[in-house]
Amino acid sequence: MNYLLDNNIIIDILSERRSEKYPESVKVYEIIQKKSHNIYVSSSSIDNVEFILFKEIKAQFDYSNQEALNEVHSRIKLFIKNVIIAKTPSYLEIDYDDIEDSQIIASAKAINAKVITRDEDILKKYKEIAVSPADLLTTEDDTVSIDFANLKKQYFMYQNELEIEMDKVLNNASYIMGDAVRELEQSLEEFTGAKHAITCASGTEALILAMMALDIKPGDEIITTPFTFIATAETIALLGAKPVFVDIDETTYNIDVTKIEAAITEKTKAIMPVSLYGQPADLDAIQAIVEIRLKTNNQKLYTIVDGAQSFGATYKGKAEVHYCDIYTTSFFPAKPLGCFGDGGAVLTNNDELAEKMKMLRVHGQNKRYHHKYIGLGARMDTLQCAVVNVKLKHYKKDLVLRQEVAQKYTKTLQNKDLITPYQSPDTTSAWAQYSVRVKNRDELQTKLKEAGIPTAVHYPMPLHLQECFEYLGYSKGDFPIAERVSKEIMSLPMNPYVRDEEVQYISGNI
Repeated sequence: MNYLLDNNIIIDILSERRSEKYPESVKVYEIIQKKSHNIYVSSSSIDNVEFILFKEIKAQFDYSNQEALNEVHSRIKLFIKNVIIAKTPSYLEIDYDDIEDSQIIASAKAINAKVITRDEDILKKYKEIAVSPADLLTTEDDTVSIDFANLKKQYFMYQNELEIEMDKVLNNASYIMGDAVRELEQSLEEFTGAKHAITCASGTEALILAMMALDIKPGDEIITTPFTFIATAETIALLGAKPVFVDIDETTYNIDVTKIEAAITEKTKAIMPVSLYGQPADLDAIQAIVEIRLKTNNQKLYTIVDGAQSFGATYKGKAEVHYCDIYTTSFFPAKPLGCFGDGGAVLTNNDELAEKMKMLRVHGQNKRYHHKYIGLGARMDTLQCAVVNVKLKHYKKDLVLRQEVAQKYTKTLQNKDLITPYQSPDTTSAWAQYSVRVKNRDELQTKLKEAGIPTAVHYPMPLHLQECFEYLGYSKGDFPIAERVSKEIMSLPMNPYVRDEEVQYISGNI
């Protein structure tokens, strides 16, 4: 929840005399702080607060003007550390009967906040968003409402940084291939140690670019898993190639590497493991298959890692890009590292593949209006790159927090009638999801929803049973582990900001 403090409430908090006269203002402030709500003040309030607080300090203490001003500034500086400054938007509707009030209301509407105020005029005129401290004390309850991905909290945490970077793009009107694009690509390279990072329009386009760079043609076969989001196999089919499914490992839910060899034919061109829920597959084992196939059959196989959920995960201490030909990822908003729309990237250590993918994402151009390849319009918007640039600066911390949330879940869910995620000792997970397996999934989801706990199912039907893939000729029972897991899997709220008491509440209800 977002709350914006009116000027009178701020003075109540900062002035001893006013705190004694209006203790409910201070109490409300303390409560919303304790409950981790976002607390804002309008940018238009600062100078007014300075002026009013100066008069309060002068009336209370025998200070010179300069001493009083120093005290005012000291209190405001300390207060500002605990709140967020809300901008006064350019689209405010000015009420000339009270310009100050209209600025505060405009700031609150811009961030979808309730205004806490003692001003009777505001309470009457803007009753849909204004609330008095006394009323808030009686209505603020302990109703549980847990956010599955908590994207709003992350936005408000980094709001100032995001606005700065987004304003740069808007002020320069550099909407396509602006400075933020290359800045993000360099940051992705530094983060992963990859030689090349190329941003693109989505995780789906990332997969298409990877396969186009490897010259995947109609009739080629690519081995992958049926237990994943449809984009994994959909992109193979879009290029006219054939998805060849292999069942999953029941422990990790990733592709069962022991079954890959049997699926290889002379038409196989690539293996596409998926780092499901954020955990890498057994990449060494896959690479061993590739090497043996080249040595014994002179058949070159490529490895494309679908890391749409796993950016920031590691395999044996390094990013996944170092164990494949091309690593792809997604910056869809709900991913561990997400933008404010669609976005993605391809990463590789191969210079030739990198140059080709750079051309392919801009219609195959090697220079303006000269096209070496048939390509795509697959660029990532500069504005989205600016967003990810900000989030990437905080991402290592977010990964640590995700790991801590996962560990708390696993600890509190021990001895429950469910299966918690397995963490391979060779990997670290980005924890895109925390997914458990239960026999009575539908019943449990209903009960948790009634308790204010959101859940999700990733994924309820394996790809080989989807209508769009009927032409492949698979039948029910062909991949029994994927089918069984799809009926039992359920994801719990997972984001860096799941609080300890929320974990306990979720576990208790389960």
